[in-house]
Amino acid sequence: MTAAVEPRTIPDNPQLRERVLRCYKPNCRYLRSATSTVHDGRIRLTAAFEIGESCYIDDTGHLNAVEVNICYNQMLYLAVATCVREKIGPVFDTWSMEDFWRRQLPAILIARMRSTFTRGLDPRGFSGEFRMDDVAARRLRPDTGPLVSLGTSFRYWDSDGDGCQGTVAVAIVPDPVVPDPVVARRQP
Repeated sequence: MTAAVEPRTIPDNPQLRERVLRCYKPNCRYLRSATSTVHDGRIRLTAAFEIGESCYIDDTGHLNAVEVNICYNQMLYLAVATCVREKIGPVFDTWSMEDFWRRQLPAILIARMRSTFTRGLDPRGFSGEFRMDDVAARRLRPDTGPLVSLGTSFRYWDSDGDGCQGTVAVAIVPDPVVPDPVVARRQP
């Protein structure tokens, strides 16, 4: 019988968070802090958000679908960066932080997103949770790195309780593999 592995908590890392969010315009950096929990090789990230002013529309008075997506992306990027930094497997334990920075924008793609609102949430102060439910990698061709597929879920709540939840399928497209110099010399 194997001993149960206790969940490990990773506190907010302001330097990592700021670097991850650097790709966003300053008025669109909604994620204010985040704590991660790792259990059985899976990460759950809990975040605090604040949208003082929408980056694209007049005040609607509630969290809307566009900003749900932006907040999800910010949690996703921070969760993957944390997995890489903390060497949380099975895929990200082989990446360097440079691999993450190089791939953050061009290679991490939302393949499918489904969200359900049960009520309006106050965008000026709410919380979110990102869960990495499933991770798989498969090589599509011998001359590229693996395609990484993530099954993820999320939810958002404010002081009045839950208001939005959903699931997202994420694809991380392959990085070209550097050819083996011995094999490359043999080819005509």
